[in-house]
Amino acid sequence: MKTKHLILASLLLLIGFSSCKKLPEHIGDSLQPNSSNIHVAFSGNQNITAAVEHIDSLSTKSASLSLLGDLNDPHFGNSNLSFYTQIGLTSNSLQWGEGAVTDSIMMQMVYSGYYGDTLTPLTIKIHEVVQDMGGESTTYYSNTTFEIGEELANYTFSPRPSTKIKADNDTLGTYLLQFHVNKELGDRFMSEAASVFSSNSNFMDYFKGLHFSCEPANGTGSICYFNVLNSKTFLRVYYHNDYDTTFYDFNISDKYIRFNHFEHDYTTAQAPITFNNNTENPYLYVQSTAGVRTRLSFPNIGQWANSLNTNVLVNEAKLILTGAKGLVNDVENDTSMFNQPVQLVAVKAKADGSYEILPDQLVGTSYFGGYYDKNTDQIWFRISEYIQDLIIDAKRAEADSSLRKEDYGLFIYTYAGAYNAKRWIFNGPDNTDTTNRIRLELIYSQIDD
Repeated sequence: MKTKHLILASLLLLIGFSSCKKLPEHIGDSLQPNSSNIHVAFSGNQNITAAVEHIDSLSTKSASLSLLGDLNDPHFGNSNLSFYTQIGLTSNSLQWGEGAVTDSIMMQMVYSGYYGDTLTPLTIKIHEVVQDMGGESTTYYSNTTFEIGEELANYTFSPRPSTKIKADNDTLGTYLLQFHVNKELGDRFMSEAASVFSSNSNFMDYFKGLHFSCEPANGTGSICYFNVLNSKTFLRVYYHNDYDTTFYDFNISDKYIRFNHFEHDYTTAQAPITFNNNTENPYLYVQSTAGVRTRLSFPNIGQWANSLNTNVLVNEAKLILTGAKGLVNDVENDTSMFNQPVQLVAVKAKADGSYEILPDQLVGTSYFGGYYDKNTDQIWFRISEYIQDLIIDAKRAEADSSLRKEDYGLFIYTYAGAYNAKRWIFNGPDNTDTTNRIRLELIYSQIDD
C-alpha cells in the first residue's frame, strides 16, 4: 500500500510540474472533469472597433539603413524620404600637399534594396548642413530638420539596386549608386587652413554634415535603401598636387550622427484614407516611416463575458488580419508593386498615445505571431493574456465601478518603421467580405465554481 501511495504521489507531482510549463493557449485543455463544470466553446464574432491614425514621429537615429526617394501611392499619397549624416576623415589627419587642385568629386553609396517602381527616374540632391547637429546623447526623430546651405549635387538617375558595378579592386561587383558632386567643394577644402583637417573633431566643427533628398517624382517613384556604413560608401575627392595625382575618401561611421527624415502627404491619394473614424472601416491601413497605424479595441468583450454569469478562462485569443485584394475604395491595390511587410507589431496603447509591450509578446515570437503568411494573405497575433485581463477588469468593475480600468486598445504598426518603407491594407470590421474581415478567434472555458 505504501508503494502504491508513493507511485500515485509521484505521478501527481509530475503532472503538476508539466502543467506549470503549458503555454497560455493550452491552459485549461486538460482540466475538464467528468462532472463537466467547465465548458469549452468557440467564438469568432466578438465586436472590434477600429480607427486609422497618423503616426506623429519616431526615432530614426542610427537607423540600420538610410532611406532616400519619392513615392506616389494611390492609397497612401506621397512619401518623400531623406536623410542627414555627418561625414569624417578616414585618417588621423589630412594634408592636401603643395599646389593641390581638385579634379573631381564622386559620391558613392551602396544599395540595400528598394520599394516602389525603379523605372521612374529620381533626382537626388545633396546640401551642406550648416547647423550644428548635436551629439550622441541627442535623440533624432523622423520630423527633425537642420538648416541647410549650398547645394552640392543634383543628379537624375533610374535606380538600379540589383545591378552590380565593379569599382576599384572589386572583381565581383557591388550594388552601387555613383554620381558627381560639385568640385568647388574640393577647392574650398583645399583653401582652408591645415588645422581644419588636423583631426576629425576639427573637421566636423568646420563641416557639419550632408543632407540627401529627392525632388518629387514624375510617376510612381521609389524609395531606395542605402547602407551608408558600408566601407564602399564614401565621398571621394580626386585631386593632384605638385607631386602626385591621387584621391581622398570621406566616410560615414556608426559613431557619427545620422538619421532619416520622413514626410507624407495623404491628400494626393486617389483613394484617400479616412482617418480617426471608428464607426465605419471596411479597410484598415498600416505604413512604416512614421506614416500610419491602426488602433483596435474590444469594447464589448467584458460585457460579453459578464453575460455568461460564470468565470471565463481564455484558452486562446487569436487576432487575425487578412489582406485586402483587388479594388480598395474603387482603386486597385497593387500588392506586386507595394508588396506586404514581412512583419507587423501589436502593442498596448497608453493614454498619451505611447505604448507598452503586450504580456503575450514576452512568451516568444513563435507564440505571439505577427508574421505575414503569403499562402493565406494573413497576419495573426495571439493576445490571450491581454483579452483575459480585459475580462478580469470587467468582472471587477461589475462588482465595484470604481475599479474600472480604462483600456485604450492596441496599436498595429509595421515592423522596423525607421528604416523600412512598407505598407499594408487589410480588411476592417465593416468589410462586405464577412469571411475575411478582421476577427478575434476566441477559445474559452466557463468555470462554474
